[in-house]
Amino acid sequence: MAKAINIIEYPNVITIVGAIKPVEIVKKVVNTFIDFEKDKKGKGVVFKYPVEKFASGEVLYIIRPGKKWNFDFKVDLKPEYQLGKGTHDQIAIILRKLKQKERNEFKKIWLALTNVYDCTESNVLKVLNEIKVSLFLTPNPEILLKVLKWLFIMEDILYWHFEGRAFLYNFFLYSISETDEDKFNSAIDKIRIRKLKPEQLKAMLRELNIDWHRPQNY
Repeated sequence: MAKAINIIEYPNVITIVGAIKPVEIVKKVVNTFIDFEKDKKGKGVVFKYPVEKFASGEVLYIIRPGKKWNFDFKVDLKPEYQLGKGTHDQIAIILRKLKQKERNEFKKIWLALTNVYDCTESNVLKVLNEIKVSLFLTPNPEILLKVLKWLFIMEDILYWHFEGRAFLYNFFLYSISETDEDKFNSAIDKIRIRKLKPEQLKAMLRELNIDWHRPQNY
């Protein structure tokens, strides 16, 4: 018999906007978890937190507990987002294909993604509007970047001092830059089994004459 699941939804949206440093983002998110969950723990309890509203009016949620049972979380991805399960390898392949298919528009998307990564502006829709990114692409850039924003935040929670955030961004940077399909596929295989280390990734970028990009607003 399946265990009963008690889903408890946070009543407000966790709003992260503006030029806010990762350490402040982590404080806000983790303190929200602590304040809301401190008296609601128990077997079968799942917490849902609204974190973004799409232009369509739909809400993006993150779910706890995550895989590690501390302060991590899972981004609640629906099939219509067309991002698979949102794993690092799946997102890397999506970005690579998007660049190949929409090269000119992809430059704008990558610039917007970099703004979100750098934490120079965490309001995704504001960034997209300022850069004039078309929202009629597949996957929808608003959905893609809002999901990535929360994947970066999850990395900040798991790996302190920007290392997780930087590794994820620079893996995406490598993925859209590598022209050798065999090398790219090898990197994808390694990331799937968690065998790609930061020093290896830095060396792979150096082979492409690309510098490791640290977040600006840290």
